[in-house]
Amino acid sequence: MEQGTSVFPVRWLFYGKDIMKRLKRELSYVVFLIPSLLLFGFCVVYPFLSGIQLAFTDWDGISRTYNFVGADNFTKLLSDKNVLQPIKTTAIYGLTVTALNNVLALFIATTLSKKLKGAAFFKTTFFIPLAISAVLASFVWKYIDSNLISILLGNSLLGKRETVLIGIILISLWNNLGSNIMIYMAGIAGISRDYEEASMIDGANGRQRFFNITVPMLMPSFTICITLTLTASLREFGTVLAATGGGPAGSSQTVAILIYDYMFKYSRAGYAQAISLVFMVFLMVIGLLLTKFFRSKEVEA
Repeated sequence: MEQGTSVFPVRWLFYGKDIMKRLKRELSYVVFLIPSLLLFGFCVVYPFLSGIQLAFTDWDGISRTYNFVGADNFTKLLSDKNVLQPIKTTAIYGLTVTALNNVLALFIATTLSKKLKGAAFFKTTFFIPLAISAVLASFVWKYIDSNLISILLGNSLLGKRETVLIGIILISLWNNLGSNIMIYMAGIAGISRDYEEASMIDGANGRQRFFNITVPMLMPSFTICITLTLTASLREFGTVLAATGGGPAGSSQTVAILIYDYMFKYSRAGYAQAISLVFMVFLMVIGLLLTKFFRSKEVEA
């Protein structure tokens, strides 16, 4: 008994000191997080919650007073014909950019992953546009479009309703292709050479190795690239605003530009908030469905 009574207090004292050290360490982490959490709450959480409230009002974006209108903004959205064209434009733009971006990025990443002369130069070349903002890239391409492209083709891509989306898609591909190339190259680098060597012994050609080994093993990269590219292109704003402002004649107006116009041009901030909330929910659903789909393919691979 005397030995037991002398041992247990020493153990509890040791454990108590260890627990206090852990608590101090965890408390120091929390203290450093407080400024970031306060900033995040002030700049993100509070405006988001305020935006939800304003979606049920007739606020014009300027006056300090507004009236609650219930779900009127959402019911108007269902019958608003002005929304149809931006939705169509956004869908065409988003799907086209996602498909072209990922196909080109995968092809370039596969090519650059091989031991080729000058590969480092081309990696840098594709990465440089990422350092340029969407607005600056749009202004650069507007200059190229109004001079070089107009001379070669006889007309401006961004100045005609029939070709304006082609011009904007080219700007987006040039500006954003590098990020997906890097992700795919990292995924290819992580694939073990044992799979390829075993398939070569079995007599598989390059095409068979690509579709039966490389593509399945790149499913985690597809999850990131396709999901992020689609959701980002569907909410495209800066490139379109700087390049065309939604013109000519609204032919390049996306949903994000429509929300901007209702907010600042037409002074219908409450209605704009309602559109943005519905659009946000739609993007969340698309992102979750794509992630779930590709995650299931990752398990199979």
